[in-house]
Amino acid sequence: MKRSKWKEYASWYLLLLIPLAGTVIFNVYPLIQTFIDSFQNMKNVFIGGVNYKILWEDEIFRQSVVNTLYMAVLGVCFNVPIAFIIANMLNNIPIAKNVYKVVFLLPMIMSMITVGTLFKYLMMPGEEGIFNFLLEYIGLGPYDWLNDPAMARESLIVMVVWKGMGYNIILFFAGLQAVPRELYEAAKIDGASEFKQWIYITIPSMKSSFTFVIITSTIAALKRFTDVYAISGETGNPAGALNTIMLYVYRNSFSTLNYKDLGRSSAASIVLFVIILIITLLNFKLTGSDNTETKVPKRRRG
Repeated sequence: MKRSKWKEYASWYLLLLIPLAGTVIFNVYPLIQTFIDSFQNMKNVFIGGVNYKILWEDEIFRQSVVNTLYMAVLGVCFNVPIAFIIANMLNNIPIAKNVYKVVFLLPMIMSMITVGTLFKYLMMPGEEGIFNFLLEYIGLGPYDWLNDPAMARESLIVMVVWKGMGYNIILFFAGLQAVPRELYEAAKIDGASEFKQWIYITIPSMKSSFTFVIITSTIAALKRFTDVYAISGETGNPAGALNTIMLYVYRNSFSTLNYKDLGRSSAASIVLFVIILIITLLNFKLTGSDNTETKVPKRRRG
């Protein structure tokens, strides 16, 4: 009996061996090697924390950190609420829900390079750009959008939110399907308005969905690279407004226009890893489950 049970457990562990090996080879080992490289120079000589000191004194890196955090906060603060509101609207329409879901998912099918090219055309400076052409009818503009250092980051966020919002809409929509209808029926009997039902039933019931969406959106925003590269290349222009930590790592690792420094880029990668780790832990702390029950709003009785 024990032998047969051992064989059964052995088969389970054997099935786990493949993904475990993939995790070690493609995640754990590169992280350890990057950490080691961050304390070495280009000749693989140990130099202590010199690379981290260089990063601290590098104005371009500091600007990259500020840009990364600013665009991450701005993107998540716009993406998540808008996606949640649209998902609620989809959940309440009686017909053609699948059609609207496909419409919102269409931008995700497009590559970021294609989207970047499209928005560079839409946001062309002067009257040539579609956005400026439309704003002219209401007496606004023209704006330089992606060519203006004061507007480039916000303009990029508009593009990123448009492309990635569909994914969060579907996640929220799936979460809304799991909210018990009995809660809404009980709230209606007690005379609760639709707005109160949304505040006291829908939002609290979606806590796990909010946790997942906020954490995954934040991690993706902090690792921002393809979108800024599609707009500005590896320069991060205009005036460095689109410099991010990932773009800084790329320039010091793979760039053909810049002096390569593997130690510095490894140190920047570790800094980004620590930032993501801290923010993810804070997200878990702030949005983690507290096992509270959803309260049904009741009508006040005079």
